[in-house]
Amino acid sequence: MRPLHSTMRPIRPINTDLLTWLRSPVLHFLVLGFLIFVLNEAREVRLAAEESGSIRVEIDATRIETLERDFATQMGRAPNAQEEEALLATGIEEEILFREALARGLLERDGGVQTRLIQKMLFLEGQTELENMGDLLDRAMKLKLYQDDIVVRRILVQKIRFMASALDDEERPSAEDIAERYARDRDTYREPDRISFGLVFLSADVRRDATRGDALALRDRLESESILIEEAISLGDPFPLGYRFSRLSERDLARRFGSRFGTLALECETGEWSEPIESAYGQHLLYIESRESGVIPSLDAMSDRIRRELEHEFQKAKFSTMLRNLKKRYEVVVTGYDQGTR
Repeated sequence: MRPLHSTMRPIRPINTDLLTWLRSPVLHFLVLGFLIFVLNEAREVRLAAEESGSIRVEIDATRIETLERDFATQMGRAPNAQEEEALLATGIEEEILFREALARGLLERDGGVQTRLIQKMLFLEGQTELENMGDLLDRAMKLKLYQDDIVVRRILVQKIRFMASALDDEERPSAEDIAERYARDRDTYREPDRISFGLVFLSADVRRDATRGDALALRDRLESESILIEEAISLGDPFPLGYRFSRLSERDLARRFGSRFGTLALECETGEWSEPIESAYGQHLLYIESRESGVIPSLDAMSDRIRRELEHEFQKAKFSTMLRNLKKRYEVVVTGYDQGTR
């Protein structure tokens, strides 16, 4: 038998020059530069494709039908032609936003989305024991389980909406913006006129057809005899809402008595008994004790409110601009959906 060592080839020594070159910072710099170049080239290709409008997005009938079912569930009826058109526009907008969220890497950075995908993968594979979550997430991503998941879609669409409408510091309303809006809309900030009064009530349930006639007769008596409110109240019928009211606006009165009541009550003269005013309860005689004219709050008092209003407007405008630009870069094709035939 030949000795074992005689069949083995001698180990050649590693080229020390090669090791030195592999460890060289110059090589590392060149490799890093090449990788950056490749990534930039890929990014430029993607941006060029987006700018040329060559990103094709298909929406099938199932997506639109889902929106129509949701509409029918909420409204209790099928959408009409105009509403179908709005639903289709909504479906297109959400699909574009979803694709943009994926392109910006939001799928990989949202913990809630990842948890959702892991749960779906566990269910799909019928697993009861939690294995390596990273592996589960990788398999879910390869299967694109996020593509038709309505929860994932809503999370990502909401997130891209928030990102697209978020204002930078220099985009927020300035003091000049607030002052300009206040000067333009100051009359709309006027506080409402308010009245304080007592009333005498005559019930339509009790008096029936005689209600208004009784109210007119009682009004003449109250005026001619100069009867005070406390005594006058006892000459009417019981009223569940009370007899004295303080600092109520037209809107306050409308909520309690009905839409026309507030308008007529504010037209009454102060210090006199009113003509009968009708409500759903019956007839009312009002004695206006005091009246407060609405004033316009100062700029300082309105500053925070105006700032919030402007921020909301700026956010909507910023999002609209982003969406308008996105629509130029995406070619949306709706397949299998014949609008107006459903």
